[in-house]
Amino acid sequence: MKRLPEFEDCSGLERLNGGDYCAEKELVCYGSNQTNGIVIKNRITNESITVTAGGKGESAPSFSPDGTKILFVSSVKGAGRQAFFYDNSTKQVTQVTHAKGAVMEPQWSPDGTKILFSVITSGASSQNAADRAKDTEQTTNTYHHDDDAVIIDDFGYKFDGMGFIRPDTHWHLFLASADGTNQIQLTDGEYDYLHAAWAPDSKQIVCVSNRFRPRKESIGYDLLLIDTDKEPGKLRKLSDGYWIVSYPNPVRPVFTPDGSAILAVVLDPRYVNDETEQCYPEGYLYRFSVRDGSAKPVFVGDENCYQCVQFPYNAGCGHGMDKLQIDENGRFAYFVSGFKGQGNLYQLDLEGDGHAKLFWGGKQVCHGISKIRNGKIMAAAAKSSVPEFYTILDTKTGTVIDTPIQSAKKLLDEVELNEPEDFFFSTLDGESSVHGFVMPPLGKKTGEKYPAILYIHGGPHPFYTYGLTMEFQLLAAQGFAILYCNPRGSSGYGWVHETYQRSIDGSAYYDLLQFVDEACRRFDFIDKDRVGVTGGSYGGYMTNYMATHSKRFKAYVTQRSISNELIAYANSDMQGQSTDYKSYEDFMVDKLKESAVSYAERVDKPILILHGTQDYRTPIEGAHQFYVAIKDLHPDLPVKMVIYPHTGHEQPSDPRLLKHYYHEMAEWFKRYL
Repeated sequence: MKRLPEFEDCSGLERLNGGDYCAEKELVCYGSNQTNGIVIKNRITNESITVTAGGKGESAPSFSPDGTKILFVSSVKGAGRQAFFYDNSTKQVTQVTHAKGAVMEPQWSPDGTKILFSVITSGASSQNAADRAKDTEQTTNTYHHDDDAVIIDDFGYKFDGMGFIRPDTHWHLFLASADGTNQIQLTDGEYDYLHAAWAPDSKQIVCVSNRFRPRKESIGYDLLLIDTDKEPGKLRKLSDGYWIVSYPNPVRPVFTPDGSAILAVVLDPRYVNDETEQCYPEGYLYRFSVRDGSAKPVFVGDENCYQCVQFPYNAGCGHGMDKLQIDENGRFAYFVSGFKGQGNLYQLDLEGDGHAKLFWGGKQVCHGISKIRNGKIMAAAAKSSVPEFYTILDTKTGTVIDTPIQSAKKLLDEVELNEPEDFFFSTLDGESSVHGFVMPPLGKKTGEKYPAILYIHGGPHPFYTYGLTMEFQLLAAQGFAILYCNPRGSSGYGWVHETYQRSIDGSAYYDLLQFVDEACRRFDFIDKDRVGVTGGSYGGYMTNYMATHSKRFKAYVTQRSISNELIAYANSDMQGQSTDYKSYEDFMVDKLKESAVSYAERVDKPILILHGTQDYRTPIEGAHQFYVAIKDLHPDLPVKMVIYPHTGHEQPSDPRLLKHYYHEMAEWFKRYL
């Protein structure tokens, strides 16, 4: 008999850290947070071995073109995050890079003679990477130390999870021979070069860069071509007038097999000149000519696939795997996109009419794919009761060949996990429909009523999926029904649905209220008089909005939320702008009207505030103010604030603190629902 999930299961859940498939040798490799190394599995013999460089966080493995070696990254004491390779014949691990800074995204050249990698550098020097290795003190942080003076002269001067950004810190590209020798720095200057990819002839690299744009632009970058036989690399701006996706859904560009063109995801042109727009624009696939940079769209969104890549909320990580590939013949492109709570893999005929067709999908979330070899591709995915699995697909037939990797086997064997039920309902204004999920309490008994928790996702433009969310499973095991939906403003349901809500506001309010009523009507085990609300980031903002605008709910847990828009304007890493207002005074007044703290006197139900001390997205000062305001105005109302040290705009990464975080949430709802 399986046991119920416990808090430890969340922090102890196995997560896969990238993977690759060598079809010629029938080998699969992947990283895992529980193996302390890279696992290599033979599909023919079903034998597995684990290789390690002796470090931590070993991830992002990839096979060399001939399948004889595996490149991966590892954080080694005294060296920082560096690239290594494992030789299948000699069984030896060799350190490839000796960079001063964290090494990311190492890649084999198509001819197997070179390795490309990215490094977070300090300074704009084009100093040879081999010379940098002489300094054994490795700098892996992009933020100032506590004892440094911080000089600020730019608008975007900090970022979540990083703190204050060093003006001399940038992402640069490096090149090395396959054995790690002859390391050179390809790019230099006060710019970033991201998401690089090789040309088929191994003589050029395409990357995404802000070299010709203001650094504060965090979304739209340009495509650059770089010759690999120059030091620094000779570069050429390829795109002109387009915004190439760099954040929040970075997609590595890819060359066509003949090297004549590059496929890249471009932001919706409706947003190119609208810098005040806070909605994440839709992405479309364009083909760029390597010869002259001319571009044309090759993908047309329709009711079956809205855009090239979207932003699922609980989709899994897919570290080290890409979201866009082209087959060996250059005929078909394959990309990942969200669709009505699913994360699907789509196939696009590059000689067709621009409409993509579903290649592999359903009630699951595909979040990464490997390079196509011998007509086969490996996809990383998750389901509501399956943490993560890797499946090999035949690109000619679209059939599943094998599922060689299944994460968290021990958890699935021992622990009972729940399945949600989903439904759609028409909005009250008749202009759209909303997709909702209901997870029953584990061990639900016929005829009994249970308290429910409404979860509101962040963003607001991500969306809940059919992927596993352990947080929901844990609370369902505590006797709660879990209600979650994708109100208007969520992506994955079409342009009209997504752009209904274009900024951080309360537009989702009525959709959420209607969803709760619909869930209570459809599922008789929900006690409609015992419903609580929680959410993080934008979900925390909406939790505050509910607490100050509705009498419908019994208790609240607001997580890492914005409570005062003026504090967020000055202190958040996503600084606001007042340019749309006639006067700064009007702007200040308007922002206060949008802030939960202005309506603190309306809070009349128990509320728990959870926040991290190093949250640069939703600064903790707003949480302090919201707590004090409620406490001041309602001295007898149950209100509590729990602060987590060394925690940014996420739930705590420390397992001890994470357990405490979930415990506080569960106990609050048990007490007041």
